Amino acid sequence: MRRIEILFIVLLLFTGSISAQEVFIIEGDTLSLKREVKGTLSLYWAQKDQDYRYFIQKYKRMAELKNSEVEGVNQEEFKAQLADFTSDAEIDTRDVKFLLYSLKHFVNRYNALVQEEYSYNAATANIKHRLSLFTGLSNNRYTENPENKIAPILGLEFEFYDPNLARRHAAFLQLRQSFKRDDYHYGSTQFSINYRFRPLIFEKFDIHIDAELATFIYSEDQLDILDETGNVVAVNHDSGLSFKAPLSFGIGTDYRVTEASYITFSYNDIVSLVLDSNGSFPIDFTIGYKFNL
Repeated sequence: MRRIEILFIVLLLFTGSISAQEVFIIEGDTLSLKREVKGTLSLYWAQKDQDYRYFIQKYKRMAELKNSEVEGVNQEEFKAQLADFTSDAEIDTRDVKFLLYSLKHFVNRYNALVQEEYSYNAATANIKHRLSLFTGLSNNRYTENPENKIAPILGLEFEFYDPNLARRHAAFLQLRQSFKRDDYHYGSTQFSINYRFRPLIFEKFDIHIDAELATFIYSEDQLDILDETGNVVAVNHDSGLSFKAPLSFGIGTDYRVTEASYITFSYNDIVSLVLDSNGSFPIDFTIGYKFNL
């Protein structure tokens, strides 16, 4: 009996999870749409890559909202479409944006006007997450590196962003390990908070600018003290935890290889507005694999 109860609960959860997604045939296309708002006026959406499509339904009438671009200017046809579907109520479309949160707010407001005891549809979590693993080489130009040695690095990155509200902007946390070498004894573990801006987004890849905002660093270093003849007379060991706000910048790209994964390439720590470099040319390149969670 207990197993039947558990199975029944699982079936309820499963059917509840798929109830908000429906299949429609619109202008000859078979589309699987996610329902965002259910009411007299219902709102649906679908996503492909970085692009969103929005649909509204009232009784048996359904239409895709349009926002075509002519010479770089959005025509905002969706406002006239919304006005047509909601002509039986006094509601203004001037401030509606072609974004899920704005369309959802408008549809909820309309339904509240025409339906008694209408309950606003709960907010949907639009935040997306990506995880990436990367490796590379760095000369740690913001540390003491007299011979400009190159060290291997390995890291993990967790990125989160809202592809509908602000698809060009993202925040990410990064854990990065710089390893020692036989002839270069500096090593560090860094945890940083970062910001990413994507000025260019194409079908298969994007170009982004990264800014490192705050970093916690545990480092270890060993410096040889030489006499006038170049012989080592002492060894200075240094280690400790520090906090920095480097405001350093880099550039990178994510190249899509599947619907949910990317090959990443970054050129990091090119310049810092706060930290003084050791005078060497910035060498900090990483390559990695990123996937949607």
